[in-house]
Amino acid sequence: MDSGVGSMLNQNPLCSIGRQNKSTDLFPKDLIRMTTLPLTQGTYTLVIELERPTDIRVGALGVVIFDKGLYTYTGSALGKSQSLRTRLLRHIRDTKTMRWHIDYFLQGGKIRSIVLCESTARLECPINQALGSMTKGTVIAKRFGASDCHMGCPAHLYHQPEHGLNRLVKEILNVYHSYSGNVRCYMFT
Repeated sequence: MDSGVGSMLNQNPLCSIGRQNKSTDLFPKDLIRMTTLPLTQGTYTLVIELERPTDIRVGALGVVIFDKGLYTYTGSALGKSQSLRTRLLRHIRDTKTMRWHIDYFLQGGKIRSIVLCESTARLECPINQALGSMTKGTVIAKRFGASDCHMGCPAHLYHQPEHGLNRLVKEILNVYHSYSGNVRCYMFT
């Protein structure tokens, strides 16, 4: 790893909340390709910021008016040919075919953090429900990211108007650590 990237790693104390088996990286978004995102399956939560209220056409959901602020989106990479690295690099790319609800949302938003855990277990819905409950997140678009959900999630995208970035990431990490000891956190400058 190049010394510029190496000097930016492990500088953010957010993910160091007394847990074991953690990794914390702090770097500009374009350098994530140089990191070691896992090639395994798992579940992830993106923390996304909208800097102003934005109208976004979200596939079959139509046009949705999103308030400015922080949002959490929880997803998974559990397919036979999917890895967390493949899925997350797709989310980070600026140019892509619009396939999922989150693809549309990311056109107007900026990823500020990624929290993930490596696991073949289906943790997406339990983690999403725990996050919605713990953070008191607000659903702006019902069924957003939850079209195939069979556990009753109202959405997999929550608006987090009551939280700053640091506090929100700490709460996400607490939820993840209750499900898995193998948790990683990436913070973007």
